[in-house]
Amino acid sequence: MGLVIPAVLLILTVPLVIAMMRANELFVLRARRGKLVPVRGRIPKELFDDIADVLARAGLDEFEIRGVIEDGRPRLHGGGAEVPRAVRQQLRNVVGRWRVAEIRNAPKVG
Repeated sequence: MGLVIPAVLLILTVPLVIAMMRANELFVLRARRGKLVPVRGRIPKELFDDIADVLARAGLDEFEIRGVIEDGRPRLHGGGAEVPRAVRQQLRNVVGRWRVAEIRNAPKVG
């Protein structure tokens, strides 16, 4: 009986922790077999197309990218170690042209 209350509290806090982790998330994109697919969030069509173009030219086809807010600016995370440094720079250049408000006001993806 003594473990029931802590277990219930733990179960109730999981959604809160997930919400806090996603509070700065703008969008999530996943590539499968060379096709970029929006998973969740908001992203302008032009930004999505530019990211897809960079990744297609690089020949990368299995990974996930998260668009997040850091220091008030949009940043990309993910992709893994297999993404070459030059491609990471191209992606930073692409997302760096956008303001957080422009991304947040875009239509929902997915």
